[in-house]
Amino acid sequence: MEHNLIIANEIIIIALLLVAIIASMTLRHLKMPYTIGLVLIGYAFSEFIVPHIDALKPIGPYFPAVDIILYIFLPPLIFESAIAVNTRLLNRNLFPVLCLAIFGVIISAGIIGYMIAWYFAIPLLFALLFGALISSTDPVAVISIFKEVGVPKRLQILVEGESLLNDACSIIMFQLVLLLISHPLLKNDLSFFETSALFTSQLLTSFVGGVFIGVIGGLILRVILRKTPLHSHIHQTATLVAAYLTYLLGDEMGFSGVIAVVSCGFITARAVSDWIGPDRREELNHFWEYIGFLANSLIFLLVGITISSLQDLSLLIKGGILGVFFLIGAVLLARFVPIVGTFAIFNRFTRHKVPFSYQIVCFWGGLRGAVAIALVLSLPLSLPFRDLIIAFSVLTVLFSIFVQGMTIGPLIQYLELGQSRLLRTFHQVYGDLVTSRAAQSSLLKSDLAGIIDSAILDEYIRTYREKSQYTEQKVREFWQEVHQTPDRMSVIRLFWLEAIHYEQKQYRQLYDDGLIHSPVYAELQYQTTIREDFIQSGNYHPPIRLYAPESRYGLWLYRFIRRIFPNSAMLNSYQNRIDIHLIFASVAVYVASSATIEYLERLSQWVCLDSAEITDIVDFYKKFEQKALSYLTSEHVVGSQNLSYVSGYLAERTAGAGMIHMLGHHIEEGIGDEKTLGHIIDRLIKEKNKAKKKVFQLCGDQIVP
Repeated sequence: MEHNLIIANEIIIIALLLVAIIASMTLRHLKMPYTIGLVLIGYAFSEFIVPHIDALKPIGPYFPAVDIILYIFLPPLIFESAIAVNTRLLNRNLFPVLCLAIFGVIISAGIIGYMIAWYFAIPLLFALLFGALISSTDPVAVISIFKEVGVPKRLQILVEGESLLNDACSIIMFQLVLLLISHPLLKNDLSFFETSALFTSQLLTSFVGGVFIGVIGGLILRVILRKTPLHSHIHQTATLVAAYLTYLLGDEMGFSGVIAVVSCGFITARAVSDWIGPDRREELNHFWEYIGFLANSLIFLLVGITISSLQDLSLLIKGGILGVFFLIGAVLLARFVPIVGTFAIFNRFTRHKVPFSYQIVCFWGGLRGAVAIALVLSLPLSLPFRDLIIAFSVLTVLFSIFVQGMTIGPLIQYLELGQSRLLRTFHQVYGDLVTSRAAQSSLLKSDLAGIIDSAILDEYIRTYREKSQYTEQKVREFWQEVHQTPDRMSVIRLFWLEAIHYEQKQYRQLYDDGLIHSPVYAELQYQTTIREDFIQSGNYHPPIRLYAPESRYGLWLYRFIRRIFPNSAMLNSYQNRIDIHLIFASVAVYVASSATIEYLERLSQWVCLDSAEITDIVDFYKKFEQKALSYLTSEHVVGSQNLSYVSGYLAERTAGAGMIHMLGHHIEEGIGDEKTLGHIIDRLIKEKNKAKKKVFQLCGDQIVP
């Protein structure tokens, strides 16, 4: 029997993978979102194909297998999301994300549970079970739309971070309610206080235990990544093992496997950023994107298959179509209340308020998907109301995918959080201009001259020269159209965003080369993200802020303690650390601002734009550059021991970065012995990592990033 079960599960996976391949090849040519297409294909596959093919008939008696859902699909889904999250930006928005992930899920599950129990006349615990599993959100489809239309990174991290963490709370609550339903010791009625205490203790135990296991796994993985910065296969294998191992250990020890995977993923994301070069980091990201693609494809195919496997919807249709409307309305209300409440509280205590447009997108973009389906399919076959809960879940997920998923893009455009028509036109014209000029340049520099027929080569050169001239004329006509439309500022916004993104790339390059440290890089990236929020919101005069070493509350606490202990060695070390960070930040800002100014001037010439159009942007970066230079040449810094140490460190690391880049170029070009050059690069990277600590230790600061 076990052998047959293994074979049946293997056939299921192979068949679903084949369907996913066909779906991917087909749906890319259609305008339908990939996840929605998978649901439809999964339904058609189960309803019309499986019954007529003998090799696929084992799917019937053995599908779905609970262990496949929870122990094979879920860990990589969670880890893939965790490792891709911008942890530095998430830390800056942790309060609203945690509130939505914990209290939002509890409030949502409670609202859904009581409303469903009242309307459909089912026991409260079973209604709460549905509320718990459907409160988890899955942003896969929404994030892909976000990237396509170009929403602000802060909005993306709010949606993605909440989804990642609320999965854990949703699963813990789901397991607790299932325990209250099924455990013999809990058959007697418990008071509200006893139930609340049980839930709180279970939540804290699962959370703390999961964090502990995830941190241990993440630290071990960090050591592995640090010791093998050049070995991509080790990175991929180690992270895959860590995703499954932390989940299994957490689950077996009675803790939250999801929290363990999330914690491990966060530490891994930072370790990847700190210790792996950009090329290896890109390979690891591609690997996990592939793993995520597999897991999500199989999960959404299971959604479609589940629809065809439902036995009876008669209980659900109580009240006809009004019953369906009530179900969807209850779920939407339960989503709306914690979203608005959380951000209303958060905005009272922060300078960087979350706009109402962001809140609307967070509300409507809270799609239900993979985790909800995985949980509902894991319900025991003997559980009362199982089919009804599955029907509730599938209807909610279908509404979420088809209605919310299809309308979130237009909603973003309506709220002016994405690219306008002019921006899309500009990108198209810019692409045409770049390709035609690149073709002409490639032909002019080609080694084919003197080898092939010169008349044919000249004809192609002339063709692409004419095409370039024609495209340049289209660009000039585009700018004339821009000046005649009230939406012209959206194009200026494009240049603002281009400048910010280029500035971010400069910081990333400086960080990869070891020229700035993790806390400095995190703060500079956060400042650019806040500036991006200003621009996306229509404020084209963002504040010029050089560097904020700590939050205003941290600085207030530091100054307060300084008054009490003016000669404290610990505070002196802390001040020393801040001074070093300010020097690093000023150097980075000066370099990035200078490079961004040059980039803007080249870009304006490239796209035939009068440089006067972007004077405000260039002036901003000139002021930014001057502010950084003023700090570096101030009396407080010039001649200081800190500047001497930092200068020596930067000179050493600049030389090291140059050597690494040159050796990497030689490997790519096939010059020299690849193995020997690889060992030299490995040694240089280790020297770079050791050098990160040296400047802080020389200055007496033991707090090393």
